[in-house]
Amino acid sequence: MKRAKTPPIWLRRLGLVKAELKAVRFPRSAEEGFRRCARLSEAARRCFVESLRKRFPRASSDEIEIQRRLWSARRTAAETRRIAQWKKDRDRFFRS
Repeated sequence: MKRAKTPPIWLRRLGLVKAELKAVRFPRSAEEGFRRCARLSEAARRCFVESLRKRFPRASSDEIEIQRRLWSARRTAAETRRIAQWKKDRDRFFRS
């Protein structure tokens, strides 16, 4: 087997990836990781609700909750369409 003249791009950048990973503090356990994920999810939800409050300044809490649910439903529907299209493209291009 002949050796490639130039190493693959992922191998050339391995030092950069290693340096980036050293700067990241990974959770010590699955429980800690789960708690961190829950905190981030709650923070994102709060930011989203605040952005809705800014967009609809006179809306009540119930109306804000309705808007949040509508947006989530639209996002879920868009994600479903994207996945369906991705599967069609995958089958068309990669499964001859």
